[in-house]
Amino acid sequence: MMQKVFRLIFFLVFFFQLLLLSAQTVEITGNCNRPGALIRLIAYSDLLNMHAETKAQTYADENGAFQLQTNISQIGVYEIAVELERVMLVLKPDSKYDFTIHLETEQANLSYFDKAPPALLINQADDDGLQIQLENIDRQVNNFAIDHFKELYQLRRYPLLDTLEQQLKRSLSSGNEDYVKEYARYKLAALEMAVKRNGGRQIIADYFQHQPIRYQMEPYMNLFKELFKDYLLHNRTINTSELVAMRVGDYNNWRNILRSDSLLRDDSALADLIIVQSLKDFYYNARFDRLAVRDYLTFLASDAATEPLRQMANHVLTAFDFLAAGTAAPDFSLENAAQEQKQLADFTGTAVMLVFVDNSCPVCEMLFQNLEDIQQAFENNFQIVVMAFEREAYYAKHLNDMGYEWEVLKINPTDILLLEAYNIRTFPELVFLTAEGNIGMAPIPSDEIPLKYHLNRLINK
Repeated sequence: MMQKVFRLIFFLVFFFQLLLLSAQTVEITGNCNRPGALIRLIAYSDLLNMHAETKAQTYADENGAFQLQTNISQIGVYEIAVELERVMLVLKPDSKYDFTIHLETEQANLSYFDKAPPALLINQADDDGLQIQLENIDRQVNNFAIDHFKELYQLRRYPLLDTLEQQLKRSLSSGNEDYVKEYARYKLAALEMAVKRNGGRQIIADYFQHQPIRYQMEPYMNLFKELFKDYLLHNRTINTSELVAMRVGDYNNWRNILRSDSLLRDDSALADLIIVQSLKDFYYNARFDRLAVRDYLTFLASDAATEPLRQMANHVLTAFDFLAAGTAAPDFSLENAAQEQKQLADFTGTAVMLVFVDNSCPVCEMLFQNLEDIQQAFENNFQIVVMAFEREAYYAKHLNDMGYEWEVLKINPTDILLLEAYNIRTFPELVFLTAEGNIGMAPIPSDEIPLKYHLNRLINK
């Protein structure tokens, strides 16, 4: 027994030493037009689920300048986040970058979904030209699609794609990394998929079957998700009724059903990726048993063929539980009008409606009146807590002057990640918590009729 423990310790030490040796530093300097903003470098370890983790963070100084540094082991997709707004880029190990990030300032009244993304200007990139090459590929493909829109999308002159392929090859020197060449290849494949009728089968054969899985390449994963959405349900070689009838703990027999499809039988790595994507879709399909879906994903999280696939299965399970009913609500520690620190635990014992607002919320006054009426209609069986994202205090005094006896907690810029934790993308937004401090519904509709329906369901169940 002790011998096994020593072997395990030796393996772990060796593994982490190898990991440290393979990881190389990336240094980023930059400037943004939002002094004092929280700046984060976010890594996408899983592009299938868009699972991201913060690798480094800092604050911009009074001039908007910032510095970030971290270790990475391979070329991959990252984002630089300025507070909650993000811009995507690809980074290479052992490289240095200098960026200017410009955020539009006239967007205060727009929701997250309507805002223009930040503009990223590359001042310097010591990455063997990787950023410039990828930008050049994007520009060539996009410009070609626009310039030849009629010929490609209406007249279906597919041989024009050969012209684009040759242009891309000429722009790629012999010294280009494989990542750049494959990036161009899958950008071309995406355009081919968009313009060709019923081209999916051929694209699968040319670009996916028995090909390396490009886990860290956005064009590959975007095209994969487009091609294999509902692949199992629309496959004529698979008995859909048998899929629907799958049972918990019977994964191996279920997998045997899938082997009637030649692609799933002959390419096990791609098959596992397709299955993870399909199970993700099955979970929200009323025809399938959610418990069985979770059971299969749990199996793949430990037994899939590769570590990236195991991580993807685990990330799908994590995504299922994000703000799901019955899960623990994200905790917080915020200051109220009396400058007291309030935590989530201070509001347990009674159901809570969290009302997220900011200082540019033109519809909030009407919402407040509706909420007061609804709260009275439900005999005050839930309390209202206003979560105000504002740089200068406004709502505490305003609501008090209007006669609302609600707790107001101020979300400062330093607490801004709480908005991400509750997936707040626009204002106002409502989140209902149970008396135990768990998620009841997030978000809950703010329109009066559906709001009353869900409150009745959640409070009087």
